[in-house]
Amino acid sequence: MDKRTIAAAALSDFKNNRSKWVRLYFSKVFIWMAWMASCVYGIGVATSASVTILLQLLLGAAFAHGVELQHQALHQSGFRSRRINRVVGMMLGLPMLVSYSSYQDSHLFHHKALGKPEDAEFFEYGDKTERQFLAVIKHFFLINHFCDFLKNVIDSLNGRPFKTKLIPQNANRIRFEYLLMAAVVAGVFFVNSELLVKCWIIPLFLFAAPIHALIELPEHYACNKDSTDVFANTRSIKAHRLASWFTNGNNYHVEHHWIASLPVEQLASVHHKIERQIQHLSSSYFSFYRRFFSTLLLGKRTPQSQQGL
Repeated sequence: MDKRTIAAAALSDFKNNRSKWVRLYFSKVFIWMAWMASCVYGIGVATSASVTILLQLLLGAAFAHGVELQHQALHQSGFRSRRINRVVGMMLGLPMLVSYSSYQDSHLFHHKALGKPEDAEFFEYGDKTERQFLAVIKHFFLINHFCDFLKNVIDSLNGRPFKTKLIPQNANRIRFEYLLMAAVVAGVFFVNSELLVKCWIIPLFLFAAPIHALIELPEHYACNKDSTDVFANTRSIKAHRLASWFTNGNNYHVEHHWIASLPVEQLASVHHKIERQIQHLSSSYFSFYRRFFSTLLLGKRTPQSQQGL
């Protein structure tokens, strides 16, 4: 079966069973909300520092998982309604201070420009092959993202127009969403500043940021950035079902870039049909990061053409 036939069959299954995929996405969002609420409640009643830290780690993981669910919504493969996708997507991105409309505009442009000089991602980490300690810290703790958030809030307050890359109508939405996020942060601070620190700031900066970076770093790392072929410029990773659930199918990144409109649950089936054509395929997240961190500790730069990660 050739690639065109595989893609057509997957898209047909998506359209014919849309209600099933909507119900599945709803269940994932519901689980995320319950996960978040349980961690916040647990932190509020915990009397042990070790329990509090564990719950903050789990809450930070929920923050990162929420952005992966938001990613599905911005591709319109979550709910049928674009409005519902946006409202839910805004909620999912709020803990990590991610504007749904800004992420959508930047990310869809990334899909269009992948392999071209103008390509840029929403979470821009700079040179991912850089091995200097401070550069790695900047990458894993999303320093650029948080600085951009503050800048965008200030720009929104000053009424400065936002420039979009692909979706012009998102400009006003972006401004509204940054103002809304700033209002929520300020509201939580004034209502309960201790809650803000224990249930948002600490989980966000210490846990969610590095977890999110670990999820997304492999996507195009050490791939052929000069090629527009997704089988050459993108990486997929074979992962345990639990890891695939936690990353919301982000391990099947070649498959996602190839057919971006599919719900993530269909990507595993597509993967098995095109696996041999993927040029950058890691056997597991463990094997990828074992090579990555061993290279990091040795102080070497990884060639973009390296395929063994």
